[in-house]
Order: sequence, then structure tokens, then C-alpha cells
Amino acid sequence: MRTFIKIVVFLIVIVIAGLIALPFFIDPNDYKDEISREVEKVTGRNLTLQGDIGLSVFPWIALDLGPLSLSNAEGFKADTFAKVQAAEIRIKLIPLLKKQLEMDTIILDGLVLNLETDKSGKTNWDDLVKPDATEEATATETESTADSDEQSSPALQTITVAGIKLSNANILWSDASKGESYQLRNLNLTTDPLEPGVPTAVDMDFDVISTKPEAKAHVTLTTNAAVDMEKQQYALEGFSFSAIAEGKELAFNQADLSLKGDLKADLAKQWVEVSDLALAAKASNNQQKVDAKLTGQVTSNLATQQSNIDNLDITATIQDPSLPDEQAEFHLTSGIKADLKQETLTVSALVLKLQDLLLEGDIQARDILKEKPTFAGSIHIQPFSLRKLASDMKIELPEMSDESTLEKVELRSELSGSINQINLKQLALTLDQSNLTGQFAVSNFSKPAFNFNLKLDQIDADRYMPPAKEEKETDKTPTTTDNANKAATAEEALPLDALRQINAKGSIDIGKLKATGLNSENIHISIDANDGVVKLTPLKANLYQGQYNGNIILDARSDALKLSLNEQVKNVQAGPLLKDMTGDAKISGTANANAKLTGSGATVSQIKQTLTGNGGFAFTDGALQGINIAEIIRKAKAALKGESLPASDAPVQTDFSSMSGTFTANNGVINNQDLAVKSPLLRIDGAGKANLANETLDYGLKVAVVGTSKGQGGKELEELKGVTIPIKITGTFSEPKPTVDLANLVKDKAKEELKSKAEEKLKEKLGDDLGGLLGGKLGGSKAKSETQSTEAENATDAESEEEKSSDKKLEDAVKDKLKNFF
Repeated sequence: MRTFIKIVVFLIVIVIAGLIALPFFIDPNDYKDEISREVEKVTGRNLTLQGDIGLSVFPWIALDLGPLSLSNAEGFKADTFAKVQAAEIRIKLIPLLKKQLEMDTIILDGLVLNLETDKSGKTNWDDLVKPDATEEATATETESTADSDEQSSPALQTITVAGIKLSNANILWSDASKGESYQLRNLNLTTDPLEPGVPTAVDMDFDVISTKPEAKAHVTLTTNAAVDMEKQQYALEGFSFSAIAEGKELAFNQADLSLKGDLKADLAKQWVEVSDLALAAKASNNQQKVDAKLTGQVTSNLATQQSNIDNLDITATIQDPSLPDEQAEFHLTSGIKADLKQETLTVSALVLKLQDLLLEGDIQARDILKEKPTFAGSIHIQPFSLRKLASDMKIELPEMSDESTLEKVELRSELSGSINQINLKQLALTLDQSNLTGQFAVSNFSKPAFNFNLKLDQIDADRYMPPAKEEKETDKTPTTTDNANKAATAEEALPLDALRQINAKGSIDIGKLKATGLNSENIHISIDANDGVVKLTPLKANLYQGQYNGNIILDARSDALKLSLNEQVKNVQAGPLLKDMTGDAKISGTANANAKLTGSGATVSQIKQTLTGNGGFAFTDGALQGINIAEIIRKAKAALKGESLPASDAPVQTDFSSMSGTFTANNGVINNQDLAVKSPLLRIDGAGKANLANETLDYGLKVAVVGTSKGQGGKELEELKGVTIPIKITGTFSEPKPTVDLANLVKDKAKEELKSKAEEKLKEKLGDDLGGLLGGKLGGSKAKSETQSTEAENATDAESEEEKSSDKKLEDAVKDKLKNFF
């Protein structure tokens, strides 16, 4: 046995001695040409070995290569595909006998790799990675042999590498088909010893240069990497990546990015975990700066395709001169769960804060990998000041009558939808003192279609309208310029295109509404708009102790808007309504009215010119404010008698028990022929026309005093029983011109009375006149008779002049009263 051992040791010594002596007897540089021919035979490329080849066998099997290069594929710009300044690989010999691979640090210096794509899309490595049929057959046979060898002989038990050192490497890539090129320059990579499952330090840095867009960046990476190929376990502890980029063509000329965290993966168990994830980004240009951070924890099960992002936290600060205080802040927190097998995504405990806006919610999405994913969830926007937010964001809001509006906005809703629609259910929106509830849906975002069913408790819409312009003193009297401006405004084209775009169907109920000064309750509005036809039907409201019902249809399908109205009011108190609407109640009483009208046109004035239809009205127990016809008649009576009336404290109004009439409309002209106003004192009949297009009047009134002692001043006007006063009204809506013929009628009555009195006086003096005649015969009283006759004539002329003056004063007074009324 001892002899056998000696023989074995002797043989081992002889083998080792031979291996040591082998490099002295064999020079690998003698085989350069043969090596180049074999490479060309396999690849079709020329391998150039410029430096010496160093070879040693014991105690390391070592191969040292000097400068070498591999030629490029034919038809590409670069001279070489790859070249290396120096390479060194060393493997310990003795451990190989124990099926252990121990390598020294792998050194590769000065690597230059040129990767190219020509205009046709062909690359300069296609011929290296696409073997022909013979090569594929050989590869298959080799793989079969290798599999057989693996089954017959055990693999290496351990593999250790002292490290990797890659220095001064440059990887250049250009794409002629896109005109793009990218470069990785000055790539350096160093590692500590590599052992399965044992963490090793990795340091890497390089520069990136891009031509499209023109930019450059410096990248660094450090980590402790643990790789166990057999167990398929991988870990990156203390991973840190940073990049500093700059470029004129970038959205931000300068950017600083960093990514940190710990990564663990077990591919055998198919799970991946990233803990302490921290992403930070700073970017700036001439006007803006962004500072953003993201943190969280990520876990993923590759088998079940389920992933979670826990404790997600994103913050961002944006600096921009256009922002309020030149800065805006953004903060988001949430948890995210994704199930790719079930195609679901859940965003829970979402909290989003932007300036003073705070949104909370939960969202669940389905079919996330399909063309039409859907989502559902809930949102809550905490109360905020929309006015302040708009100011902070430098958004100019429309001017409003009440600057205290938009101070409180809050929204709650359940929501669902897809990429092309959204549905809001259990909607609860608060706007200042108003609360809106119901449901609202929008579909087809490219051409939105709205569907809604809403309820609003109350709103004062006038607070949100533009403030009324103050009227200057010089503007109180309408002028030709005013009328021209008004006409120009009326001639502005109606928004037909906007009406054609409306696609909406739904209803809204309002508890209390104030708009244009009018107060109404229990309003119901139904809308159905599509293809250029807008139907507001039905419309309902409780209005000043009465009811309103209406139907309005707008048809914008042609070049002219077609308008159709069918409206009714019942038992409405006209006085408060007109007071709130215009500030002055010209008519009071209980009103019932209806109108059916149609019209068409591209402008407001054109619609006025074509209004056609009919309607009617009836007022009871009311008054015409601003004119007291009874008072006017009393003054007329006194003026004609040369008397004066004491100041009256009677209200300036004409009471009536009823006022009614009907009208027809034809091409913008309103025709009324049966106005009837009744009161205990007066009867007023009216007939005439009003032209809506040019706002002119042609109307006649007949005022008659009835024989009664009741009503306004009835006893004082008893003697004017049967007198009818005609009033002609012309002019415009803003400047009516009444013409009154009252004086002539009263004067006729006065003349009859004077004539009667004159006859009585003549009878009394008949005897004297006869005596005078006899005296004249006797030469006595002729002169006296002539003198009396002359005095009577002069008195009659004076009375005539006084009557004319009274007529003029009376007519002027009546005109003033009527003008004030209109």
C-alpha cells in the first residue's frame, strides 16, 4: 500500500510539473492566426489580436489578453463591433479537481461596443444571434450531448469569483432608422467576491449621452447584492441609484433623481418584496422648479399575480411664477392592491391634498387589462373655499353681485364608470347655503351626453350673477345712441352651435329659487336635449301664491332657431311679482294669463319679428299703480270751473275689480281688441297694437265715469256720469306719448250750462230791455242798452281765453300722469 501511494504522489508531481513547464514549451502567440481563422469561420468576422497572449496553468489557469478587436458587420459605419484594451481571467487549478470553481477577479479594461441599426431596421449583431440551419442542428446535438453529460456527471459543487472589475467601458448605440443615438461612456463596475447567497458590494457609474433629445446624465449605483442561482434567491440591500441629467431640449433643463430601497426576490417561491422604497426627484428650468418624493412598501406574488403597495406617500412642491405665492403643494397617501389574474385594482384610504383642497376616497377597478376597464368607489371633498382656491391658482372668476359667494364647497358621492363614462350616485354637493342631491352621469367624453336627476333645496341665483351697472344721470333719458346700442346687442347671433352640442336628459327640483329678483318655490324642470332640439317640458313652479306651468322648445337644427312657448300662470299676485322683477309694481291684483307663441331667427330681434300666436290675461281685485284716473278727472272738473282742490292724500293708483283681455301675435305685432277694466267708478275699454320688433305702441283707451257714489271719489264725480274720455297712446315702450281729449268733452258740458244760465238772465231782463226800447223811442236809454251788449261780448271772450288755458294745463297734467304710469 505504501508503495502504491508513492506511485500516485509521483504521478501527481509529474503532472503538475508538466503543467508548470507547459507554457515554457508552448507559446500561445504562435496560434494567433489559427484562432483568428476559427473565429472568422464561425462568425464571419475578423478577430485581431494586437497584443501578446499570456498563458499559465499552475497554480492558476490564467489567460491574459492584450488589445484585441472584432470587426463590424458589413454595411455598418463603425470599423469594429467590439474591442478590448485588456482582459484577464484566472482559475485555480487544484480546486477544479474537487469540482470547485474558484476564479480570481475578472478584469476587462477599455471595452468599446458599437451597436447599430441601419435604415432598414437591420442590426449589426443579427448575424451573431441568428444561427443558420446547420448551426441550429449542431446546437441541438450539443445540447443533447450536454444533457446526457449532465446526467452522467455531477455539476460543479461550488463557484466563487473574487470579483469583477470593468473599467473605462463605452457602449455606443445608434439607430439610423430613427435618427437617434445613445452612448454609455466611462462605464466602471467593481464588485467584492461573488459567492452564492453571500452579499457583495457593487459599485457602478457611467455617463449617458443622447442626441435626440440632446441631453446628458451621470449615473451612479451602489448596493450589496446577494445572488443564489441554485436557490433562485436574489437580494439588493441598501440599493441606491442616482442620476443627474441636463439638456436644453428636456422639459426641465436640469434634473436630479434618486431611488433607494431594499429588494428581495425568491423566484422559487415566486415572490418579490421592496421595502423602504424611496424615490426623489428635483427638476428645474428657467421658470419652474419641482421637488417630489415617493415612499412605500411593495410586495408581489408572481404565482398569484397579486401585488400590494402599502403606505404609499407622495409629496410634491412646485414653484412657478404663475402660481399663487409662486408655489403649490401636493400630497397623496393611499394603499394599492392589484390582482392581474382577476384583473382588479383597489385604491384604498386615498387622501389627496392640493393647496386647500382635500379629497378622500376609495376606488375599485375591474377588467384593468381589457380595452374597457370599469371602476367604482366613493369620494369626499372636504369643505373648501372655491374663491380662495381660484385666487391661489390665479384663475379669474366671473364678477358676481355677492363677493361672499363660493366660500363653501363640499362634495360627497358614490361613483362608477369606465374610460368613457362616469356616474355619480348619492351625490351631495354643498354650495354656500345650498344643498344639491341626486344622481348625475356623463358618457362619451368626446361628445358628452348628460343624464341627471337632481334636487336643490334652495338657492339665490342673483348672488352669482354679474352686478347691475349703476345708471348715470345722463343715461336716464333714452337717446338715439342708446337705441342703437340696444339694437346692436339684440343682433348678436344666438349660440346655435352650442345648442346643437347639448345632449342631456333629466330633471331638477328646486325647493326655493330667487332669480332676476323673482322668488319661486317647488320648481320642477325637465330637460330633453339631443340633435339640436332642446325641450324644457314640463316646467312647473309655485309663484307668488299662484302656479306657473310651461313648455319651451328650442330647435337649432337649421340656420335659424325655432322657438315654441306654451305658458300659463294661475292666481299669481302680480304686484309682488312685478315689484321683485322690476322694482316697481305697475299692476297689482290676482293674475291669470296664458300664451302660446312661436318664432324663429338667428338673432333675438329676428325672433321678435316672427313671434306668432295668441294668449289672454285676467286680473281681479287690483290696481293700476302710478295713475289715479279719478283724481285726474276731479282736477279737470275743478280747473274748468276755475276752482282749486286741496292736496289729496289718496294713493296714486286706479283701483279695479277686474281687468281682462286677449291678444293675437302675428310676426311680432301684438294685437289686443278687447281690453276691459271695471271698477265701481270707472269703465275702461282698450284696443290697439304693440310692435315687439321696434318697441312701438298704437293703442287707444276709452275711460267712462259710471253713475255710482261708490269707489274712488265717486260722489264728487256724480255729475260726470256718462262722460267718456278717449286717450290715444303712441310712441315707444320707453317713451309712450299719450294724447288726451278730455277737456273738449268737459267743455261741451260746461257750455250747455252757460247757455242755460244766459237764457235765464235774458228772461229776467226782458222787461228792462223792452222798457229800454220804449225809452229809446222816447229818446231815453239806447246808449245804456248798447253798453250792456258790449260788456256781455267782452265777458264771453274772456271766458273763452280762460277755458283755452285750462284745457292746455289739464292735458299736460294728464300726459304727465300717463307717462309716469307707462
